[in-house]
This record gives sequence, C-alpha cells and structure tokens, in this order.
Amino acid sequence: MKENVVAAVVVTYNRKELLQECVDALLSQKDIDVDIIVVDNASSDGTDELMDAYISHTKDMPNNVYYIRLNENIGGSGGFYKGIKKAAELSYRYIWIMDDDTIAKEDACIELVDTARLLNDDFGYLSSTVLWTDNKSCEMNIQKFDNNISRSYKYVQKGIVPVRSATFVSLFINLKAVKALGLPLKEYFIWGDDKEYTLRLSREYGCYYVSKSVVIHKMQNNNGSNIVSDDKTRISRYYYAYRNDLATAKKCGWKEVVNYYIIFVKTIMRIIRSGSSCKLKRIAAMFKGMFCGIFFNPQPEHILETDNNR
Repeated sequence: MKENVVAAVVVTYNRKELLQECVDALLSQKDIDVDIIVVDNASSDGTDELMDAYISHTKDMPNNVYYIRLNENIGGSGGFYKGIKKAAELSYRYIWIMDDDTIAKEDACIELVDTARLLNDDFGYLSSTVLWTDNKSCEMNIQKFDNNISRSYKYVQKGIVPVRSATFVSLFINLKAVKALGLPLKEYFIWGDDKEYTLRLSREYGCYYVSKSVVIHKMQNNNGSNIVSDDKTRISRYYYAYRNDLATAKKCGWKEVVNYYIIFVKTIMRIIRSGSSCKLKRIAAMFKGMFCGIFFNPQPEHILETDNNR
C-alpha cells in the first residue's frame, strides 16, 4: 500500500538532534508514505538548516516535507494548533501528531491506518502505546480508558481499547473530527491542551488505544509531572497546568470542577508535608494558575472548508 493520506505533525524547539531522529523514523515507516509537517517554535540551534536539507533530500522521494518556522515561541499548544490547521487545510485524511522526541517504530503508522480501516473511519482519534527508553510504559503518556469497554468488545480482543483522553505523543486524528469540533486551543501555550482536545473529541466520537502501534518517547526521565517533587527550576511552568486544567474542568461540568478543587487541596497538603524545597513558591504557582483559570475560557477555532482534496 502506498498512499499519501497521513500527515505527521511534529512540533519542535531547539532539539534538532532528537528532531532528526524523529523525522528519520517517520520517513522509514513500513508500507505507507508519511508526509511530514514540522512546526518550529523559533529554534536557534540550526533546526532551519536541518529542515532545508530534508526538503532538498526528499524532492525525489514519495514523501512531502513541509517546514513552518514561527517568529516566536508560541508553545506546544500553539505549535500543534498551527500544524493541525495546515494538515487540515491540505485535506489529509489522518493527522498524526507528536513531539520532536517521539521515535516511531517502523510499523507504528500502518497499525494505526489498518485500525482506522477496521473501524470504517468511525473514530475521532487513535492513540499508540508509548514506551520510555527502557521499553517500559511512559508514565506521562498513559491513556485514560473508557469505562464502557463492552461497547467495542470485538475490538478489545484485537488490542483496540476505548479511551477518554490521551496525550499528543502519537495521536492519530481523523480529519472529519477536526472539521466538526475544531482545533486545539492555542491559548493553553503548554500543558493540558492534549487533555482538553482528546476529551472534546471523545465526547462525540469513539476513540481508541491501539496497542500494536508503538513509539518511544525520549524524555529525560520517566517520572511524569509532579509539582510536589519536581525540580525548582520547573515550578513556574505549573501555572499553566493549574490554569488550563480548571478551564478544561469547567467545560466538563461541575463534578469535574469539584474534583479539581479536591485534588488542589490534597496537593497543597502533600507539598506542606513533603521535604521539597521552595514550598511557598510551589503553592503560589498553583494559586496563580487556579485564580487565572476561573476567568480563562478560550474557544475552539474551526477550519474553513476549502476546495483542496487529497
């Protein structure tokens, strides 16, 4: 099978060595040609030169490589917004998104495409198995499973399991879902944009974990995110987590808002009881995000229909 129906969207920022490994893996996918859209958040490490070399190299190859260099860093949220919008405007049937430190196994994409066809394209998104560099599950990328597994039992036996939410590390999105429900929220900047978007899609479409599609996420460690114990240099980033999570909870209903505040209080207690440094700074970042989240309410932007067909 040789079809240009998949656009892989990769968001990058100052990690050209990892980006090169990511792109090479995408160009080496088995049984399908994957086109690539790299969104560069104003890198200063020579990423532009690397991408120029790829574009020149692939001129005589079946893969199309697009490079979008931004004038400023608009975060992962803004990068995925730009990349998905570009892929949708080009009318790719499937949009496969990932960070620049995601290395796809050679059959990762064909497993997703085969699953899409098995489902007769009746899905919002598919999500891969994400492993860390030691081949154990990547803690940050474990999906939230749908409690109603019985509705698709015949697929569960094939390793295809309903999910409610997933991360943007190897997320395979159906174009029709993007057209119907819009783009990710670029205003989130970082943190929680994947949770909001995948919850938005799974409320309207069946969405699934595909166990046979495997990628490696080359994060620095496999500890996940935890404001109680995270390095003090990362504390300020949690402002976005608490702001964005409250905004998402409000979209999901009062029960999720109540749950947000219960976890908020429990986390403060854990910080107080912990042996971590900068306790007041950690708590202050939480409160700053929470207060801003009360009024933070960005709305999805929708794709305008075009005459482009693929």
